[in-house]
Amino acid sequence: MAQLASSKNLFTSSRPLVVGAVSSASTLEGISQISLISEECDVLELRLDSIRVPLDELHGHAAHLTLPLLITARHPFEGGEQELSADARCALLESHLDVATLMDVELRSAMDFQPLIRKAQSKGVGVIGSFHDFQSTPMDEVLRGAVDVALQFRFDAVKIATMLQSPADLGRLVTLAATEKRLPISIMGMGPLGRTSRLVLAKCGSVLNYGYLGSSNAPGQWPARRLKELLQEL
Repeated sequence: MAQLASSKNLFTSSRPLVVGAVSSASTLEGISQISLISEECDVLELRLDSIRVPLDELHGHAAHLTLPLLITARHPFEGGEQELSADARCALLESHLDVATLMDVELRSAMDFQPLIRKAQSKGVGVIGSFHDFQSTPMDEVLRGAVDVALQFRFDAVKIATMLQSPADLGRLVTLAATEKRLPISIMGMGPLGRTSRLVLAKCGSVLNYGYLGSSNAPGQWPARRLKELLQEL
């Protein structure tokens, strides 16, 4: 079973954890050939919206992975592929709850996904409320508001990813990561400053820090293994 670690232990880790994002069928198949997958990352994110294999086959692969699994079926407006409807994304996530340790649901989908969120939490699956802005880094009120929404809908943690246009944008994310204590927070920048931000923010309080396995699915990501190595060195 992939559900080897509790979500509580992941969210309260004493060190920043690295999430290795898997977004293609070929990468998913290749993971099974890596003998020491724990050297690559601490958590595997399965992008269910972009891994294009039959559902039974996808679930079979997931069930045999040994690291904690974060399941994601991204909204089309926040980087999701295949233009999947809310019902389709909900069904994908629900079909993998039995192998998941964590589940990601966008804050914009919180109302529609309430039954699934409660079901996941009843099974011990931690639910992350995520917010993505691929154009800019919103004002502080919006960033804090994302945490407010996550609290309102009783998410277990919040993820914020924004496009960095300047060092000042990065500075505001650093402040948020260092001072936001109401929920466990995963926070990162994208774009030219993205790689720098992921190192700095991991050291300022970001619990889950995203890299990629195979090919990148967001601007500014590190390969997961390299990100893990760097965080161990810093």
